[in-house]
Order: sequence, then structure tokens, then C-alpha cells
Amino acid sequence: MAYVPKLLLVGRCVRCGKKLYKGDEMYQCPKCNVLYCPICYRKTQRRCPICLTELVPY
Repeated sequence: MAYVPKLLLVGRCVRCGKKLYKGDEMYQCPKCNVLYCPICYRKTQRRCPICLTELVPY
């Protein structure tokens, strides 16, 4: 059976490097425009470690 790849890779989590695809849950810093996965979102206590701004859903 052939592997069917997911479409549209949006980017990677800045903190852990996990691939983030369209339709996945992810969060963005409005100032830095960097993406975070849900695990890193909880580990960083819902704030961007770079500028300490509240993260918003992407």
C-alpha cells in the first residue's frame, strides 16, 4: 500500500521542530509571526518565549 502524504505543510514549531500541516491545531505570536504546536503552547504557558506576548490560534 502506498503512503499518501498530507497536503500543504504550513511550517514547523519554532520550539520543538514538529511539522505543522493545514488543519492541525497551532498557535502564532502576533508580533514575531512564529508558529507553536499545542504541546509547546501549554509548556510555554500560552506566551511566546521570545517576546512574552500572548499566543493566538492560527
